[in-house]
Amino acid sequence: MRSLFVSHIVLTTEDVAKVLLEHLREYDDPKVMMKVFARLAKKYSACGSRHNGGELGWMEVHTSAPEFFEAAQAAKAHELSGPVKTTFGYHIFIITEEEAVGDTGIDGVHVPCLGGGDGTL
Repeated sequence: MRSLFVSHIVLTTEDVAKVLLEHLREYDDPKVMMKVFARLAKKYSACGSRHNGGELGWMEVHTSAPEFFEAAQAAKAHELSGPVKTTFGYHIFIITEEEAVGDTGIDGVHVPCLGGGDGTL
C-alpha cells in the first residue's frame, strides 16, 4: 500500500467525466495540465474539494469510497486516471505525490520511564 496525495474532480455523469479526461490528456506540459485540472475542478466538481482545485490531500484508508481508494492505489503517480464510479459520482483523478508505507516496528508510543524504573509507581 502507498500513501497518496490525490486531486480529483467528481462529476455526475460518466459522459462528462470522459470529456473532461480527454480534454486534460491533450496537454503535454504537466504544469499546464494541473492548472487546467484545478480550474475544471473549481468549475465542475461536485465535491467540496473544488474550492482547493480538487486537491484532497493525503488519502487514508477508510476515508474515501472503497472503489476510489482501490483505483488510486492501482494508479500510477502523475498520470490522469478514471473515471471511477462511486456513490458520490464519477471521479477523474491524479496522484501528485506518493510515499511507501512501511512498518516502523513500533507499536504505540514509547517514552522514557520516569521514576524508579519500569513497573514502579
